[in-house]
Amino acid sequence: MFQRKPLRDEVQKEILNRIVDGRLVPGNRINETHLASDMGLSRTPLREAMITLVARGFLNSDMGRGFANPALDPQQFREIQAMLGRLEPFALAQSSTLSPQTVMELNNLVNRARMKMGRDPVWPQQAEALTVLIHQWSELIMSHGRNQMLQTEIARLQGLSSRYWYAVARRGFPFEDLLASYTQFYELLRTGRTDDACGLWEDQTNYFVVAATNILMESTAG
Repeated sequence: MFQRKPLRDEVQKEILNRIVDGRLVPGNRINETHLASDMGLSRTPLREAMITLVARGFLNSDMGRGFANPALDPQQFREIQAMLGRLEPFALAQSSTLSPQTVMELNNLVNRARMKMGRDPVWPQQAEALTVLIHQWSELIMSHGRNQMLQTEIARLQGLSSRYWYAVARRGFPFEDLLASYTQFYELLRTGRTDDACGLWEDQTNYFVVAATNILMESTAG
């Protein structure tokens, strides 16, 4: 049951979770009556949340035809990641020095993802672990940022990309290569080599986006 405080934000979060994990199927229209019933809501707060998600780019809306979850689009994914590949390293370079606690938590994120992927070798758990790692890694580093507008835009783009990472994780994405890259990233930050970490982050984004995009193109072509 949703709490009243703040209901709109809670509803948006739940809809986003369903977009990311595929419960709201990409390319399909949303049955508002069924979704409201499943979430234990009236249609008014549901529509309010979806209108906001349309404005943020997560849903589509046509006059008189309701809301739809956009189809997975490899080109959109490339464009999102191209922006993140520049904005996130820039934000890291401009941020205040990461605290030892933050650096330690980055290592913990990688270790938790590795343990979860090894313990639950089936795609729903692995897909969730990959998506959480990518999102929380960015979120943790951005928490030291000095530019609020930049942080907000990065968070929005990360949200838009989450459903793509979840989708490719279901289709044979190279988890171990990504985890090894994050481990290297952590070591650079741990030893204070922020400039090198920024370069690695951009290179890492470009490299893994190519692999992810190829997977997306194969799946959408099928």
